[in-house]
Amino acid sequence: MNWWDHLIIMLDLVLIAPYRWFENPVNGFFFGTFVLCLWCVFAGEITFRIGSWINRNHIRRFRSNMVRMHNLSVKALLLKDKENYRACNKEANEAFGKYFFNMLTMGAAVLWPVPFALGWMNTRFGHIEFALLFPLPVLGQSVGFAAVLIPMYILCRIFWAQIKKKMPDTPAEPGLKPGETGQEEMISMHEVEKEGRIPERFWDSSKS
Repeated sequence: MNWWDHLIIMLDLVLIAPYRWFENPVNGFFFGTFVLCLWCVFAGEITFRIGSWINRNHIRRFRSNMVRMHNLSVKALLLKDKENYRACNKEANEAFGKYFFNMLTMGAAVLWPVPFALGWMNTRFGHIEFALLFPLPVLGQSVGFAAVLIPMYILCRIFWAQIKKKMPDTPAEPGLKPGETGQEEMISMHEVEKEGRIPERFWDSSKS
């Protein structure tokens, strides 16, 4: 037996243990799946943080360029400089696309444990079905273990997101240090409409 087989066996023992902590198998199933969801959240968060740290310079550069070009396009728009507005707006859209897809890729790093968990549960609980009170289209009269894991994982993610908001040392976004909100503040169109002009702080060259 090689090291990979040993790793799989050890991992299986760790994951199945919470399912055996209750004498009632139903309670054990739901509790074990809850613990498995916590493992998925933890593993995804660790992966996300590592990826964010590795890509922190790229993320900061994309965001900085996006905000800078957006602010310049808003200034050009209010100054009725159409040529510069179009050029800056095009650059801002391209920077936003790079930033968006980079963050989308980072977001995928959060979800990778879920398919792994589904695959593992299939080896252990693939035969289990839960009867529904009434048949549903596509699903039929019963559902499998995935109908428990996926909603429970979503609830765990929501719960974790609420916890992170209250953690003082959590950065606002990847690539930033705790307490930082970004290199440059983005001009809010709501604020411009409210004041009828761009706030003075955005005209300060030292901040742009």
